[in-house]
Amino acid sequence: MMDKNEFWNLIQEAYKEADWATDKQMEILIDRLSKYTQEEILKFGKIYEIYAKESYKKKLWAAAYVMNGGCSDDCFDYFRGWLISRGEEPYLNALLDPDFLADLDIPYDDEYFENEQMLSVPLLAFNKNIGSDDLDTYYERIREFELESDEIFDIIDTISFGEDIDENWDENNLESVVPNLYKLYW
Repeated sequence: MMDKNEFWNLIQEAYKEADWATDKQMEILIDRLSKYTQEEILKFGKIYEIYAKESYKKKLWAAAYVMNGGCSDDCFDYFRGWLISRGEEPYLNALLDPDFLADLDIPYDDEYFENEQMLSVPLLAFNKNIGSDDLDTYYERIREFELESDEIFDIIDTISFGEDIDENWDENNLESVVPNLYKLYW
């Protein structure tokens, strides 16, 4: 049954099996998720949307900006996809303190800390499940699909934020906002 625990379990198992290679992780994740029911795949998509929305925080954007040498709106979406694809612990710790990402053991050399494909995992898994490349079917179904309010609360209730997570920043104060990341990447 798809819930937040199964969501994170699928992501973490795929990450480990792929030996921490992002592209391979996405292939494994799409393949495994496609074997679930359509409703469970839609739930995965809604759970992802909640985690992505909840991580839209200014200080996390500062971390993305430093780690990627700049970060547009789209880049920040892909950065949050990357962060979610790293697993529950890195995601939750980064929302408490984005500078935590400086301590994250990254076992590969990425030029950018982005994972655009993570945003499409539920769509690609859904289409694989129904044996079609038709995008409209997924988007129609996901628009109509809703999680129960207790499921939403259960997800959001596990997220804690650092008190300064929405601190304003600009290029002039990045060093004070995310000092450890600044030392590593800027």
